[in-house]
Amino acid sequence: MNKIAFISDIHGNIEALDAILAKIEEVGCDKIYCLGDIVGYGPDPGECINRIQELEIESVMGNHDEYVTLLMDPRVERLRQEVRDAISWTQGNLSMDDLRWLSKRPMRIVTEHFTCLHGSFIPQAWGYCLDEKTFAANFKYQDVSLAFCGHSHSPLVGIDTPGELPYVDFIRRAVLDLIDKTMVNVGSVGQPRDGDPRACAVTYEPATRTLDILRAEYDYEATQAKILEQGLPERFASRLSLGR
Repeated sequence: MNKIAFISDIHGNIEALDAILAKIEEVGCDKIYCLGDIVGYGPDPGECINRIQELEIESVMGNHDEYVTLLMDPRVERLRQEVRDAISWTQGNLSMDDLRWLSKRPMRIVTEHFTCLHGSFIPQAWGYCLDEKTFAANFKYQDVSLAFCGHSHSPLVGIDTPGELPYVDFIRRAVLDLIDKTMVNVGSVGQPRDGDPRACAVTYEPATRTLDILRAEYDYEATQAKILEQGLPERFASRLSLGR
């Protein structure tokens, strides 16, 4: 594989997904991996699942993907009310086939060059990699040289530096040395939270170890309108224009 794309945290935003897929095609990627949370928050969960299936994109399980496949589970009951409302709405707007497909997503995808997962390697469910502290916790358990994750909605690269806090920075075009453990958080397609409202993805070229970031403009106003039309929480719409 010459160039691989990684997408994550689509969250039912078909406008953002189609925009970033067009950008991925434009830069000539041979393979796409999805790092979870295809659904949740957004108004088009079924359409997003269908697009992933149509393109035969391998996907891991995300926390929202898991939530919508659970019924009367205490883990869901502990979530914020607005998140529970979105889960309930999403369950009611997915077919049984969609729910079964989501429920069968693996927690990890392991390849010759890297591992894909949604959150982090820590034993607790759905850990984050979003700052020096959380990357440090991850590296205590990461058992591969290179991994890709999502979940925090912010594109970051973390590099383990034994005896010190990890090096953590926003992603830019760079060549990874892979001497130490590296975790790449690929950001979010459908609900970025790093101050940039554009859909986000990451590319990686194994032969040269080149990492890069992709951004794609999309019609977030159309997505916002659909969120409000469906009666989903207003905050899920307003944050799309802010990237937060």
